[in-house]
Amino acid sequence: MNIKAIGSVFLLFTIVTGIIAMSPVSFADYLHPIHPAFADHHEVTITPVSGSGFESGCEKTAEGCFSPNTVTVYVGSVIVFSNTESRIHNFASGGPNDDLVGLQADENGFNTKIMQPGDSATWTATVPGEFPYFDMTAPWMQGLIIVQEGKGITHSEEEPVIVEEEPVIVEEEPVDVEEVMKNLAVVEQVVEESAAPQESSEEGGGCLIATAAYGSELAPQVQMLREIRDNQLMNTESGSAFMTTFNELYYSFSPTIADMERESPVFKEIVKAGLTPMISTLSLMESAETESEVLGLGLSVIALNLGMYIGLPAFGIVKVIQLRKN
Repeated sequence: MNIKAIGSVFLLFTIVTGIIAMSPVSFADYLHPIHPAFADHHEVTITPVSGSGFESGCEKTAEGCFSPNTVTVYVGSVIVFSNTESRIHNFASGGPNDDLVGLQADENGFNTKIMQPGDSATWTATVPGEFPYFDMTAPWMQGLIIVQEGKGITHSEEEPVIVEEEPVIVEEEPVDVEEVMKNLAVVEQVVEESAAPQESSEEGGGCLIATAAYGSELAPQVQMLREIRDNQLMNTESGSAFMTTFNELYYSFSPTIADMERESPVFKEIVKAGLTPMISTLSLMESAETESEVLGLGLSVIALNLGMYIGLPAFGIVKVIQLRKN
């Protein structure tokens, strides 16, 4: 009886050892499982977490602002940055407080430039190391790419296994067109209802030019601009309409200005000096609460800025021309 038991245990051990030996994953991998975000294959896709680009807060969660937020790849892997949100994004290696980012800071880094909704960009990891990155239009969105030396073989190098499948014959049932149309109408209604609150909650991205000028998104001036946008403008109909139009114009040129500020300290100081009067006038908006107050104070602030940035220089130019003529 004991001999039979020992023989059964030996047979079971032999079967388990054979299964592990034939498995494409080594026994060491069973002892040390790879993290789900570890990519030993050729391509990895990184997307923004839904809603993370519209307002800060995702950086305080466990999952972060990107999916995946931290990813480990090998040299030669291709990283695909995909913009799955309904706003623009611009991913660059480095951090929001760095003077230089992307390829300007590191020839092995990356800068996707402005990506419209649905766009994507790729970057190939060429050297091992850690590459922190962030979104230039929403600086609170930050992630990390860890590049390791290659394992010598990737999934793309493994020999393909060809499996011959027998054809499956499926008997088609007649389709009830009326029932399909009813289900389609229900789906469209659900999609419209779920999309409505998201559209109403859009608050735009970060203050790129001010962040680059004052060195951090946590600077008091930048925080004040964000609070006025979120607390006054986005809470009223006229303010939301203004921000929608403003964002389309602002994000068409602000990433370029922010890059220039990081490249040139002199230009950065010039921009900072130019922003100071505007920020002073915008502080008037902090007391606006109702729709009429936002509209009235908003028009007053616009008029003040037009006078400072256009009216006074134009008046000065006219006076200089008159003096030269005399």
